[in-house]
Amino acid sequence: MSVRSDLLASLPPFARVVVRSPNGTALAALLATCWERQLVAVPLHPATSDADRDAIAAEVAASALIDGDPATPPRPLPGDPDHPDAKGLAFIIYTSGSTGRPKGVMLDREAVAGNAAATAALHRFGPDRPHGTCLPFFHVNALVMSLMGTHLTGAPLVFGPASDPAGYFAALDRGGARTASVVPAILRDIVDARPPWPERLDYLVTAAAPLSSDLARRFHQLYGPRLRQGYGLSEAMNFSFVMPTLDSAEFTEHYIDQHPPVGLPLEGTRLRLEDGEVWIASPDLTRGYWQNPEATRELLPGDGWLRTGDLGELRDGYLVLRGRVREVINRGGEKYHPLDVERRWRAAGAGSAFAAVAVAEPGLGHETGIVTADEDLAQVRTLYDTAVPRPVVAQLGGLLLTSTGKPRRAAMGARLAARRDNARRYADLLDYASLAARALVDGGVPPRTAQAACLHRGALALATQHPVDAAPQTAPRTAAHDAIDALVDYWPELADGGGNGVELMRRHRGLWKRLMTEWPMVVYAEHITDVLKAGDLLRGRVLEAGSGVGNTTSRIAPLVDGEFVWSDVVPDLVARGGWPGRGTVLDLDADPPPGLGRFDTVLATNAVHCVADKPATLRRLHSLLAPGGRLVLSEGSSPTTPGGMPWALDYLFALWDGWWDRGGFRSRWEWLDLLAAAGFRDLGYSAVRAGRHDLGGVVWGTKR
Repeated sequence: MSVRSDLLASLPPFARVVVRSPNGTALAALLATCWERQLVAVPLHPATSDADRDAIAAEVAASALIDGDPATPPRPLPGDPDHPDAKGLAFIIYTSGSTGRPKGVMLDREAVAGNAAATAALHRFGPDRPHGTCLPFFHVNALVMSLMGTHLTGAPLVFGPASDPAGYFAALDRGGARTASVVPAILRDIVDARPPWPERLDYLVTAAAPLSSDLARRFHQLYGPRLRQGYGLSEAMNFSFVMPTLDSAEFTEHYIDQHPPVGLPLEGTRLRLEDGEVWIASPDLTRGYWQNPEATRELLPGDGWLRTGDLGELRDGYLVLRGRVREVINRGGEKYHPLDVERRWRAAGAGSAFAAVAVAEPGLGHETGIVTADEDLAQVRTLYDTAVPRPVVAQLGGLLLTSTGKPRRAAMGARLAARRDNARRYADLLDYASLAARALVDGGVPPRTAQAACLHRGALALATQHPVDAAPQTAPRTAAHDAIDALVDYWPELADGGGNGVELMRRHRGLWKRLMTEWPMVVYAEHITDVLKAGDLLRGRVLEAGSGVGNTTSRIAPLVDGEFVWSDVVPDLVARGGWPGRGTVLDLDADPPPGLGRFDTVLATNAVHCVADKPATLRRLHSLLAPGGRLVLSEGSSPTTPGGMPWALDYLFALWDGWWDRGGFRSRWEWLDLLAAAGFRDLGYSAVRAGRHDLGGVVWGTKR
């Protein structure tokens, strides 16, 4: 490998050179030249923004920048070439950011050379044993093992395109590669494309992201056991563990019948498990993070050990990883590791690319979420109905991966929100509502109108599905209890056609507002607010449809960073709103008024189920969104169990038009199907559950 030597000739040893260049052999040559000249290369992903590039260059006090074509002469920078922290370094590698802000890992020349020599010896690199890669040289896998391993042993380096599996295998075949590197994402592409196996290739080495048993099985069916998984970190110069070669039976036992292990420690590497966390000691450890002593102290607690942040266990002597410490889903003390959850979901039928993520929940700590690479709603619904744990929150589309294929779980989970309702409290309300329903049904007053008949059927269904003998004695009374009592007293008049829900509420001044703003209805307003905040959806132009008494409006109005428009079909409600922003009359059963404009977010809480033509209304709301805008609906659900248990207040809400005559609540699956039919994409949901009861929650879709 060579590059024009005059490009870097003026720089002293250990000066930092920031490199933002396309991956390929020219970049490899440039980095090898930096090594030979004892310069400290700081290779960046080509997609790194100008702002981040400049920030990193300033942070490492770089003396030169090579941007774009690796043959471009370096641009001088006002750095400090004699910075004492740089002495003895070979590279500064910025982490992928899968667990937070990227940090600059300092790689010593001696440690790089040691790890490269160890992995080269393990895979028998040499002049007669070429090694191939398609991985980026701005990460340690290709940088240390593939580039430095071949550079220091004289082995030919064969480079192929990551985006073309057949082209990569063809390049390996032409170059006579005996070993080659991949990551699971590329391995999946290879299995899908099924190119012929290169003639001289002994095996592939996979690392950098978890390998699933399903992918290992598919690979084995095509190519046999010619795959070795390894594990390492930038902070340990790359590989610390590698699996040995296995025969077909051993491969099936370890990779397919169980979660694939990552191997045995390299010579000189020691393993220790501290409360399940993998700690390693090795001569090949980083000296720390550039200019970040706090993170360095957390990484290197002393005595030569490094905390990896990964959870693991030993199985038959091999290390098996279970996920990241900080990615554990802690659901009220019941801990789930994302990799374990993903294995369960695959066993339950999930086939496409997805990631399990921890989603913040105020009471439990976390709920379990899923983010998928595609929009297979049927797959996610199957998991919700059958898997343990179920994906309580889902985002269809939007799977975020690092450049090495690791799920960015923290980033994905942070943009989602979850909320559960108190199971005991809801069960008590259900008991109370059932007793009242039985009293109403057994009262001997038959319904004489269509509305009264609908209410009577709902009461009978609840009393039949959930028979109880006595009301709970300790349950706190709420507006819902008061409204149920008022309905039972009012039933003879209502049954005879002499009244309606509006008249009943007039007789009980303030009860309607209490009913809509206290528990359990307040949960829907709180939940949609959490979802909007987590998703950063309160910026720009925001429209709320069906504001009503302001259950949601009062919460989100102060949070909108932009223009907020709230609305209702009832002019009197709009006139007395009084929230920040402006109110307008908006009938969801009619075309929107002219001049309303386009919005970045449209939201509604328990409003859209009241419209006459839901598909038409969703199309209208779609038309009100700017491209990329999101519609977010908070809606209850009835029934609440697979067995058909009605929502506790189902028959009570039959007091009002828009409920009894329009079907009341829908399930989230109906809403998601309706959203898809209306043209929305990137669908998602966040369920509200109270024990075994599914109370609906929030659904959303994006205009594309």
